[in-house]
Amino acid sequence: MENLLIELCSKYTESLKKQSAEDKESNIIYGEILEILKLNPTINPYDLLNTLNKGRNPHDKNKVRNRRDRITGVHKIIEEANAIVNKLLDGTPESLTEVKELLKTPNIYRNRMVLNILLEEFYSDELNEVYYSIKNDQCKGFIISIIEKLEK
Repeated sequence: MENLLIELCSKYTESLKKQSAEDKESNIIYGEILEILKLNPTINPYDLLNTLNKGRNPHDKNKVRNRRDRITGVHKIIEEANAIVNKLLDGTPESLTEVKELLKTPNIYRNRMVLNILLEEFYSDELNEVYYSIKNDQCKGFIISIIEKLEK
């Protein structure tokens, strides 16, 4: 799985170089918010902002607040993302079909959380760069690419 992820990352890394600074910042904030929410799904927005801004250049509080407010149902997002990762790791035709079915229900934050979990389990510099740079709506395509590679 680790080699497969690194291979897919190279495809995405090229397009990420063309991304605007604003898009990149937005994607980094989403990635960091989901990382914190995975560890503490009930964190209040004030503590979330403080946690994000520890020891670095602070993100604008309104940008963080706007992105945090869009993410709802954190427990369900984490549960579904874990289920998808487990099915990808299982790799059977049945489990991959189940992932495809789950992906029919749009949830850009769940899809980003899938990448978050994969990053945690199969860390590589390439996947780290993609996770913190990829747009939310590209995460589903990344997961579908994993499925396609596993099916071959």
